[in-house]
Amino acid sequence: MASVRDVKYITPPYPRQIRLDSTLQCQAWCITCHRHGNTRKGEMSLDLIDQILDDVSQWEQPLEEICPVNYGEFFMREEWFLILNKIAHKLPYTMITLASNGMLLDEKAVTLLCKIPTFKVINFSINAYYDETYTMFTGLPVENLERIKKAITLLKIMRPDIRRKVSMVFSPEYQTDLERDLFQNFWYQWAEPWVIPPASAGRKGGLKPHQPVLIPCRSIFSDFVVGYDGKLSSCCFDSQFSLPLGNYTGDIRADWNNEELAELRRAHNEGERNQYDICKVCTFA
Repeated sequence: MASVRDVKYITPPYPRQIRLDSTLQCQAWCITCHRHGNTRKGEMSLDLIDQILDDVSQWEQPLEEICPVNYGEFFMREEWFLILNKIAHKLPYTMITLASNGMLLDEKAVTLLCKIPTFKVINFSINAYYDETYTMFTGLPVENLERIKKAITLLKIMRPDIRRKVSMVFSPEYQTDLERDLFQNFWYQWAEPWVIPPASAGRKGGLKPHQPVLIPCRSIFSDFVVGYDGKLSSCCFDSQFSLPLGNYTGDIRADWNNEELAELRRAHNEGERNQYDICKVCTFA
């Protein structure tokens, strides 16, 4: 029988995905979001964005995927279209992906978005089937659901190549099994439903592992995040950038293999992830 200790990962020469911490603004306040308690406030400068894109454009092989936001609503960034244009121009073989609450995606915004040729995936965070759950879970007006439907319809007409997703972070703490099933059955006509388990990394009120998690985290072997201030992360849930993983040096290939990340990956592969506070209480692997 297999053991969890048999799971180990090899560090690839490049990250699969890079996320830019371009803005921390968001109109929503979703219950399960790891933005809760985040004291970091800021936006990534256009100069730093240019520096990162120029750096990545020199790689021998194209970056597979880039997401121009980490925790926040990207369309609240005034220069969002400019940023997407920069990415498409400098990284023409890299897929752009986005998650959005949909509040600002009116017809004009969707039309602009469809002009970005390398934009290929959008996920609308919905998290509910019932109106009451949606308002309680996200803090957004229920009328926004109609805006999301219109945006999806426009995307389907204007850019059928864009993968359209709708997501629910599902936990019996907040939604019933029935609501989860109704969500999937209803939204299937609009987009690809995506039910996500509520993995916790110290989120306030979040679930804790019933036993120590020994399996290494997949994220630290595939994803890379550059903070608005140049801080580095490789964790899906570390909105505070609490893991000491260094700062962007101008060379992501070198940063991807720096001493701090190498030690974090070693600890995870050897079943010692619990020496890191955020990894100790995280249910993701």
